[in-house]
Amino acid sequence: MRPAGGATRKADAVVQGDRIRFLDQGEGDPVLLVHGAYGRGDVFARSPFGLALSSGRRIIAPDALGHGDSDAPADPGAYGPDRRADHLAAALDAAGVERAHVVGYSMGGWAASALATRHPDRIASLAIGGWDVVDGMYTPAKAWGFAEITYDVLTALVRQGRPELLEDVTPEREPGLAMAINAMNTLAGLAEGVAACPAPTALWIGRDDLYHDAGRRFAEATGCRFISLTGDHETVIHTHGAAAAARVSHFIETSGEQA
Repeated sequence: MRPAGGATRKADAVVQGDRIRFLDQGEGDPVLLVHGAYGRGDVFARSPFGLALSSGRRIIAPDALGHGDSDAPADPGAYGPDRRADHLAAALDAAGVERAHVVGYSMGGWAASALATRHPDRIASLAIGGWDVVDGMYTPAKAWGFAEITYDVLTALVRQGRPELLEDVTPEREPGLAMAINAMNTLAGLAEGVAACPAPTALWIGRDDLYHDAGRRFAEATGCRFISLTGDHETVIHTHGAAAAARVSHFIETSGEQA
């Protein structure tokens, strides 16, 4: 159900027993806004990037499984890319939206890749930010000297750099959060799904982000648009969020010309 008069509401979508809480606010073309690891939909919508992107649009921003107010089941199978794609599609169903512009960042870029692979018909345009569609977190892992980035590795880094992201992690929910983040290393078929997605597709990445060059190579190889932005993985959303949103907004607004 659409919120009356552009009001803000929170609602639930349920798929395969998983309850996904999502924010639904505003009026205009629908945008499915998909947050990154340790985040939540309403916080991403309130970031400088999210606020600028939301102007004149309807924002549907789910909390990923294991995050925010969504469920955090103790089942590793619930967190794989197919199931996460189904969660996003279910949020659109619950909001009464057939197709949306999909904007995902970091872990949200991974989930958006899964949606493009499993439910491409739900996507009006696809904007994947802060993510290597081909190698995922193996790209920063290689740069940092890790075999792979797991929940324990990433949490240690977050604790050093952005400890506020861990404030709401409770012992009861932490296993689900760990499964959600570890599942991001499941990449089989996702790059091919993004490349085959019929919707206009762009990758948007800060020039100081470790994912930048990988994103540019993928765009060149597949013919999708590449948006090179000021900032690194964090500052592109916060310090430079309004500028980044302007570029992504332009992509959304012109996506009909590319279809």
